[in-house]
Amino acid sequence: MQSQRKGSYLWLGIVLVLIFVMFTSSIIGGVVGFSIARKWSGSVTNGGTSSIPALTIEPVNNVNGSGTTQQTLSVTEQSASVETVNNTLPAVVTVLTQVGFGGGSGSGFFISQDGYVVTNNHVVEGASDISIVYAKGGTAPASIIGVTPEFDLAVLKVDGPVPAILAWGDSSELPLGGTVIAIGSALGQYQNSVTSGVLSGYNRQLAGMGGLLQTDAAINQGNSGGPLLNLAGQVIGINTLVARGQGGDVEGMGFAIPSNIARNVVKNLVETGQARQPFLGIQYQALNPQLANETGLNITEGAMLESVLDNTPADRAQLRSGDVIVALNGQPVDDRHPLVSMLLEHVAGDTVTLDVLRDGQVFQTQLTLGERA
Repeated sequence: MQSQRKGSYLWLGIVLVLIFVMFTSSIIGGVVGFSIARKWSGSVTNGGTSSIPALTIEPVNNVNGSGTTQQTLSVTEQSASVETVNNTLPAVVTVLTQVGFGGGSGSGFFISQDGYVVTNNHVVEGASDISIVYAKGGTAPASIIGVTPEFDLAVLKVDGPVPAILAWGDSSELPLGGTVIAIGSALGQYQNSVTSGVLSGYNRQLAGMGGLLQTDAAINQGNSGGPLLNLAGQVIGINTLVARGQGGDVEGMGFAIPSNIARNVVKNLVETGQARQPFLGIQYQALNPQLANETGLNITEGAMLESVLDNTPADRAQLRSGDVIVALNGQPVDDRHPLVSMLLEHVAGDTVTLDVLRDGQVFQTQLTLGERA
């Protein structure tokens, strides 16, 4: 009997110890859990939510044990996009046109306090009456200052207030994969539509136009003439085309006239009403790896001449079919710097130096630019 009692007491003691351990562990776990929860919920306040803070990872030992490192992950791109849209939206307008018995619409944006608005030529082509709708409502009449079908650009003059203007950016600076924002009146009825994406390609050729920027930001009908912006709110392109297949629009393929082309063309339109262009007298193709492979060239960038017109600056400089212009005034001709945009930085009468590849050798030649008739 005594032995049985001792055994019972022993089991009772073990059970009590286990209960005590479990109880203590639950308290410690709750305290630790509460501490962790408080640490990671420090940005939450009573009565609502706050903006997402920068997430700081606690210092950890370096691999070599020499100290600690600290990493900070900041939510910046979204806030930059929102700020860009807020700052630029007032400068974007809807362009309404009357063509015969019908009407059309597109987009545009103010570039000066004088009331000049940039849009596409195809938006206003053939219009008998033009007006704009402001981003915050209200309309004003507009008149055409100048157009150029070749570059699909037009400048309008608005007789009304100018709420904001947009600045030109450098379309060659944004890297592939860089964030872009498109603003316009999608389908002609969804005013102030904002889409975003990345820069997908430079120097694209489409519909008889060259040097275009490619983006996967949605460019819908009605977006034509609206700005393509970088995150600094600068215009790096003017939305103009959507790729189309047999089944309709091709998803994720929109195109814009780069600012480095548009800026100089628009300047001429404002000053003279015409897109006065310097003239070489050549037809060429932008070189790419596929074309280089087909022609046996050992370079993949440049402007390969297909023909040279008689009695032109290029003809007088003795350029010929098959030559490749690889640089203009020391600036390499490449996807970011297409020949057409570099030429537009000059005027007729300027003398330029070309680096030309012929028969595997590069030589330099100077010529004086003419003016396209």
